[in-house]
Amino acid sequence: MDLTTHAYRSQIRLLLGTALVMFVFTVVIGILNGTDLVDFDREVLLTHVHVGTLAWITLSVFAATLWLFADGPLTGAADGWARTGSWLAAGTVVVYNLTFLTTDGYLRPVVGTVAALTILGWFAWAVVRARAAAGGVSVPMWGLLAALATSVTGGVIGVLYGILIASRGDAKVLPDGGEDAHPATMVVGFLVPVGMAVVETWLRPDEARTRASRAGFWQMALLFLGGFTLMLGVLLDAVPLITLNLPFEIIAVGIFLKRNWASLRSVGWSAERPTPFLAASSVALVWNLGMLVYLISKYADDFDLAPTRLLLALDHMMFVGVLTNALFAQLLAATATRAHVAAWADRVVFWAVNVGLVGFWFGLVLDEAWPKQVFTPIMGVGILLGVGVFLARLAGDRSTTGAPPAPAAAS
Repeated sequence: MDLTTHAYRSQIRLLLGTALVMFVFTVVIGILNGTDLVDFDREVLLTHVHVGTLAWITLSVFAATLWLFADGPLTGAADGWARTGSWLAAGTVVVYNLTFLTTDGYLRPVVGTVAALTILGWFAWAVVRARAAAGGVSVPMWGLLAALATSVTGGVIGVLYGILIASRGDAKVLPDGGEDAHPATMVVGFLVPVGMAVVETWLRPDEARTRASRAGFWQMALLFLGGFTLMLGVLLDAVPLITLNLPFEIIAVGIFLKRNWASLRSVGWSAERPTPFLAASSVALVWNLGMLVYLISKYADDFDLAPTRLLLALDHMMFVGVLTNALFAQLLAATATRAHVAAWADRVVFWAVNVGLVGFWFGLVLDEAWPKQVFTPIMGVGILLGVGVFLARLAGDRSTTGAPPAPAAAS
């Protein structure tokens, strides 16, 4: 899992670097909005959300997929996609997010269709690579496959929602209330398996390409089924399908904790131990599950009755607590050869992000303004420090360890 000798190192660095640069927009808007300094319009807030999902998280998922599924130089179409798909993803995501900032017309679903097709391309590439995996499909691989498959579905619903908005409701492309299936699919069905996959990859990197055990497979399969039933339930307004999500999620998280408990207890700041960012991500995953159980059990009949502040608390626990912690761990691995650059910052970032998140979460749940105003800048500045440090490490890590090995036989 050493990135310095990876055949597609430059493509992975492109995806990670673009994700970090784009993430700055989301964080700055979040700081200004959370401290009540600026009251942003809907377009800016939509861009804030979608940059976080599509740029920061989805581009990082593509990087993780390329890193994990390409265990050596490829040939033919597999090599072509690995090289060009990275540029296509970065460019498409940047343009798509600009459409959220500048228009609510048909340009948005048109560009969204290109983005959905790009995600489909990465999913298809990963499926082909999984079938050719010499060591079998590992637990993180199953997680990324589940996440990409769900993201394709969520992307299609998002495009249909964009058409509904552009037509001012005239185009009946979704059932009444079906637009709520888009955020439900992305926040639960997409983000949870991504978080688990990234955490598992870096808790035990030596096993990241080892065939999944039966328990590991079902851990990811249940997450996929849970996300699917939630999406279908919201889309069809079928409460039993919505509540069916809960046992799937609970069992999957239980399996995850049982399988990874020893590794989670071994985290530390030394180079030979898993980073504490992974433990924080796992704690946030359990915390998020608790919130999800509460919200579904109380508001499954009508999610419109759920307080917006609780939905925002759930979203931020997932986006920041689970995903940003996990992706910072991935970036620590990606820049391991440059870990000496601002080495002090890693601990500062860890504590600022997580203490800030807890305070911000309590402010939302208690419906109090002052915790949000105090802890939002702590969390935001911590994230921005992490972004700056990782960008500096990526920019300085341009050396190669020699020419990549010759391509293997066609696969």
